[in-house]
Amino acid sequence: MRGFTLIELLVAMAMMAVLLFFALPAFNEFTTQRRVTANVNSLVSAISYARSEAMRRGGIATLQARDGDDDTNEWGPGFCVNAENPGDCDDPLQVFTVERGTSIDAVDGLDGVDALTFNSRGLLQGGISGSIRVCGGGADEDPGRTVNINTIGRATVRDLICFP
Repeated sequence: MRGFTLIELLVAMAMMAVLLFFALPAFNEFTTQRRVTANVNSLVSAISYARSEAMRRGGIATLQARDGDDDTNEWGPGFCVNAENPGDCDDPLQVFTVERGTSIDAVDGLDGVDALTFNSRGLLQGGISGSIRVCGGGADEDPGRTVNINTIGRATVRDLICFP
């Protein structure tokens, strides 16, 4: 007769259970890191788009948080880029969505700021600069990134452990 015995099937199932036990936490951390990276890329793209639109139009362009009421997650619900209408995400040039499970908080010089306005030269208006922290939840070390924005409107990204 061909086939597997009950013992062989139970041993194979036990081995699969052990492998899943070790693989599942690593997969969860991987998905959290991927989510954080996707949201950081979206934020940096939005900053670049707002700067380039301001220069292309010869006016102002604003990167606006969609719901800036939450001081610990101003940018978390998403953001939009609009021209000539700071504070209005009703008729934007482009909307950027954010994947759930991360917080996006303006800190340092941008703490409480829910809009970044660029002039026709691509510079941030008001001479402000600071950082926006993107933090994920659910991973062992809670991976995150810091997006630093300087007064000339350039964004750089650094790794961050949000809640050690």
